[in-house]
Amino acid sequence: MKRSALDGTRQTNFIYLLPGLLLYAAFVFGPIVAALALSLTSWDGLTMPRWVGLGNYADLFSDSRFYIALRNNAELMIFYCVLPLVLGITLAACVWNLKQREQLALRTFLFLPYIMPTAVLGIIWAWLYNPAFGPFNQFLRAVGLGRFALPWLGDFNFVLPAVGIVATWYFFGFCMVIFLTGIQRIDPSLFDAAKVDGASPRKTFFWITLPLLMPEIRVVLLLTVIASIKSFDLIFTMTRGGPANATLVPNIYMYQLGFELNRFGAAAAIAIVGALLTFAINFAIHRLVGSRSKGLA
Repeated sequence: MKRSALDGTRQTNFIYLLPGLLLYAAFVFGPIVAALALSLTSWDGLTMPRWVGLGNYADLFSDSRFYIALRNNAELMIFYCVLPLVLGITLAACVWNLKQREQLALRTFLFLPYIMPTAVLGIIWAWLYNPAFGPFNQFLRAVGLGRFALPWLGDFNFVLPAVGIVATWYFFGFCMVIFLTGIQRIDPSLFDAAKVDGASPRKTFFWITLPLLMPEIRVVLLLTVIASIKSFDLIFTMTRGGPANATLVPNIYMYQLGFELNRFGAAAAIAIVGALLTFAINFAIHRLVGSRSKGLA
């Protein structure tokens, strides 16, 4: 029998992994270690870094603006994670019953926002929300609802939902495509058996489709949670964290500390806290949703 190139010793096989490990160390693990080291110093980008230990973290957790950023980020998770998931899975269940040509057209149309850069979308939506000449307010005035025309990105009560709606619009088509792919892998005989038993479409969805889509739900939650915690370019191009910290999130605050105030050590501390928060939430999702999907396997 002809031996494979991978049938060598453990040391020999390690050579095949070495290029990937070197790239990972250089572009992923290395910057993480550098950011961790930087977070333990006080550095303005010009002079030599000064060791402060956990001082940046102590200052961070006593900073009211950081808690405002965390609260805003938690509220944005509704628009980044919950609403796209609900809309995506509902649309997937509806689109699945259409003819193949109609299904392909709708899937392509609703997925289009996801392929566009979020920075570009932020600029476009900022123009749409413009209080003077934006199409939204112009339409409200044209139909006699001028009293509802607001400075959407300048109103303390509406600016966060206004930005969040853009994130929902960006992600829900992507979520729908993931769920459509998940429905395709479900055994069609299960739907046929439910139809024979007289199950309504609603019961079929909640008792067959939804439980068997748990692996896709986990993937969608992981990706959208990571995106919400990493949110920067959309908010930066639309509001830059304003007005008065109403849309401030940790990554915007990190940018302000690092590139506007030259406090790179404090900015690195926010980056490390954000990474730990991402790992913690993703671990919880794996344990909660992953255990349910294994139980249904």
